[in-house]
Amino acid sequence: MEDKLYVFNYTQNRDKLFANLISIIDGIVADGIVNDAEVLYLDTWLLEAKQIINNGVIKSLSARVSDILADGVITSDEREDLKKQLQAIQQDILDIPEVDFYSQESDLHLLNGLCKGLISDREITEHEIRYLDWWLTQNGALKNNYPGREFYALVKEILSDGVITAEESTSLHKALVDFTGCDLDSGVVDGLATRLPVDSEFLPQVEGKVFCLTGVFMAGKRSIVEDRVKSAGGIIISNITKNLDFLVIGTLSSRDWKFSSHGRKIEKAINYRDEEGAKLKIIAEENLFEFLP
Repeated sequence: MEDKLYVFNYTQNRDKLFANLISIIDGIVADGIVNDAEVLYLDTWLLEAKQIINNGVIKSLSARVSDILADGVITSDEREDLKKQLQAIQQDILDIPEVDFYSQESDLHLLNGLCKGLISDREITEHEIRYLDWWLTQNGALKNNYPGREFYALVKEILSDGVITAEESTSLHKALVDFTGCDLDSGVVDGLATRLPVDSEFLPQVEGKVFCLTGVFMAGKRSIVEDRVKSAGGIIISNITKNLDFLVIGTLSSRDWKFSSHGRKIEKAINYRDEEGAKLKIIAEENLFEFLP
């Protein structure tokens, strides 16, 4: 059973990483420039990816990026050569027959990767904002559902008056960081759980309230967190219902997160909260521990 689970998770992780990489490249080259910060981000991401999947495409690209960085100077010729190689890599990945690029989950992985690429140099330019607008416009299913819906509305608002201010660019950058968990200022290229849908206002009450937990928790195993909630008088359920009071998102993500478990719960909770007027609140792990005794 363990061997079957390993193979299943490997396939999921492989497909997720390839979909991420295709769109990370899109985000990096969206403004036509591959800058030093983007090369550094790509190097770190590829080094982590090599530990997950054994694939020649990943290994060769990682070796090329490492070579570029070896002397501490990235020349204009190296940037141009890398940009051409990245675009060729995209086609190589698309040509891999067994990788799924056409499911709903794959669409979400592609969006996740695009967001990572756009923020890989810690800023969002006008070209990148307009590219994100174009990309979401082409992907109708994503722009009508979480999280694409939130990004699409934000981008349209930013572009509505024809002027993109520094504050607007910063707000979009924060939304992308919150979604991907790529807090580069903290050295995280692919790790923290999504923060995009978290509620900022809620009554800190546990006793008699219904909780559902998702994600991976810094506090330890989920069972430990559940026991603390139960000890404080809270009720734990495993699925999202309209009777839920709090969906709690763990601070850490997992390489095995494929939206079907972690993200689907978030999506369902958002739908109940935003579309059907349910009372539930979506909170982060640290919010929960602020009012646990």
